[in-house]
Amino acid sequence: SSKMQPEKRPPRPPNAFILYRRAKQPAILAAHRNLTNAEISRYISNCWRNETDEERLAWERYADQKKLEHMQAYPNYVYRPNKNKGKNEKRRQARKSAVATFSSQDT
Repeated sequence: SSKMQPEKRPPRPPNAFILYRRAKQPAILAAHRNLTNAEISRYISNCWRNETDEERLAWERYADQKKLEHMQAYPNYVYRPNKNKGKNEKRRQARKSAVATFSSQDT
């Protein structure tokens, strides 16, 4: 029996930084295999902040081009953020209570 799969939402168009990161990451990963994704992100965001205005403008133009391509590929696309607003707060509260329970067991 084949189940009906929910229709996949189209991806958001990438912004200038996402495109920049996507282009820079392979070289950094090749040079520094031991870096975590978080460290790579920090490094690339630092590079982005230190780029010249001309370089950043070039990436902004590229992002605009990608946005136009996205509009052609998904003409009815509308950005709709997930409605999981309370999810992170619930997760934080659960973590706090778990830590409190664990701490009280130590004594």
